Amino acid sequence: MVCMKALGSRVETVLLTTACGIALSGCRTAPSKKPSDHQVATAQPSTPKQDMTIPEVTPAEAKKLLDENAGYVYLDVRSVSEFVAGHAPGAMNIPIAEPNAATGQMEPNPDFLSVVEATIPRDAKLIVGCKSGNRSARACGMLIRAYYNSPHNMVGGFGGALAPDGTVTTKGWSMLGYPVEHGDGGELSYQALVSKSRSSHR
Repeated sequence: MVCMKALGSRVETVLLTTACGIALSGCRTAPSKKPSDHQVATAQPSTPKQDMTIPEVTPAEAKKLLDENAGYVYLDVRSVSEFVAGHAPGAMNIPIAEPNAATGQMEPNPDFLSVVEATIPRDAKLIVGCKSGNRSARACGMLIRAYYNSPHNMVGGFGGALAPDGTVTTKGWSMLGYPVEHGDGGELSYQALVSKSRSSHR
């Protein structure tokens, strides 16, 4: 009887030890998986300065800053054809969007930021303009996220801002009778700036 009791105690001990081992193994934390190179490469980067405030200037304020020769640069983000038809004197043209040759619809310019970064330093004092102020506001947002210090959106743009019914809400540069140049801008044309950016990457 003593032997049977001892044997029974040993069996109970083995069963209890096995059960505890199984329970503990189920409670162990699975090792974290290291992300693959593909996951790292395709992960979305964090967006800096999400709660940004875009400084604004009117065409009158922009002209004053440019006339004072205080180091401000006028960046015109309209299409090349719009720029050629008329622009502020001394403006640089880097379109944020261009019309698709097949459809005529405006499409984002994938080279916008790279050309800006290759030709304009991040500490430059920028006045950014388009036709009415919408495209230039988007451009300012992109520039701020790329750590440009002081891009100012010119509200009203070159041609004026319009309400849905077509009435002018803010007069643009050309509507105020300010100086206007025509042509591609020579060294400040988009084609010239693209060539400069490519040569800087060689």
